[in-house]
Amino acid sequence: MKHRIGIGITTCPDENAAFEIVESLLRSNLIACGQVEGPLKSIYRWDGRLNREMEWKVTLKFKLSNLDELGEKLWEIHPYDVPQWVAWDAEAGEEYGKWVIDPTEKG
Repeated sequence: MKHRIGIGITTCPDENAAFEIVESLLRSNLIACGQVEGPLKSIYRWDGRLNREMEWKVTLKFKLSNLDELGEKLWEIHPYDVPQWVAWDAEAGEEYGKWVIDPTEKG
């Protein structure tokens, strides 16, 4: 049996902020895991100007029922004024999906 899970992405200004966000969300039991990648190069328009920045990408895995609370918590703890938050529903294999839905069950 396959499971539906949530996957979400945000970006952070530095590695430390990325890890702090993941750790806070783990302590709040809103995610099963977070992966931090970077640095990556971002180019975007903000306040009418083009900006180039180094950022860190954070990918979060979570049970779909946590989506709204996770988004709210992310807005509270994120260092950006308008953090990127993109999330979607995904199909996961049976064992991995079970773990994402209840990460306390295995370990």
